[in-house]
Amino acid sequence: MVGYAGAFLGGVAAVLSPCAALLLPAFLAYAFSGARLLGRTALFYLGTLLTLVPLGLGAGALGSLVTVHRSTLALVGGVLLIVFGVVTALGIRLPIPGVAQRGDPRSAAGAVLLGATYGLAGACTGPLLGAVLTVAAVGGSPVYGGLLLAVFAAGMVLPLLLLAALWERFRLGERLRHREVKLGPLTTSVTGLVSGGLFIVVGVLFLTTDATAALGGLLGGAQQYQLESWLRAVGDRIPDIAVVLVIAATVGLVLWRRLSRRPAEDEQVG
Repeated sequence: MVGYAGAFLGGVAAVLSPCAALLLPAFLAYAFSGARLLGRTALFYLGTLLTLVPLGLGAGALGSLVTVHRSTLALVGGVLLIVFGVVTALGIRLPIPGVAQRGDPRSAAGAVLLGATYGLAGACTGPLLGAVLTVAAVGGSPVYGGLLLAVFAAGMVLPLLLLAALWERFRLGERLRHREVKLGPLTTSVTGLVSGGLFIVVGVLFLTTDATAALGGLLGGAQQYQLESWLRAVGDRIPDIAVVLVIAATVGLVLWRRLSRRPAEDEQVG
């Protein structure tokens, strides 16, 4: 039996799996856009939910579909990322709200697309994900299965959340200048070119490695299995209610800090 703690630790262990190859370029793709990183990382997490949670809601049928059609999904995801990268790099205006505006690479849709791609690559994360999917399939509760995958995705995104916090803490984004660049009739920017180029890198990596399945992780197969078995044993000792209380307390603290900042910001504006 895998609980919330085991699912979360399994997601964290994904940083040692092949799909971790997408993490840094995916983060930089929206970090160089100059947008608020914590918000963009939340949208990245939403994207992972779009691909992982359905597996938990219908693990038996959907899990087999993802396995059978993995190459097709990798092709579609990779092509979309490359197209999106070209659009962002060239500053092309599309008639789709939030996707791309001329010279402005800040895109909510881009972060969601990157997250969905990372979620699909998450199928390579090893035995703990398999255990979570097994629990979801035989547990008789699709909702619990979906929640397990949501917690698993939270563990996968944790490294990016820490990177985003450090990026904003040291104000690295303020050092990036939004300089315009002319490419014939098109107007883009330096950050747009960098961000779009990184989207293309992720897309090509996704295409050429069968959604990262052909890559090796930081650990060998046996070492990865031993680590995840140990993490599962640790997670089994932590009750679900403790995880729920920690999540509720964390969300409450974040909301309290944001609400407490608003009056001060309003006074400065006024």
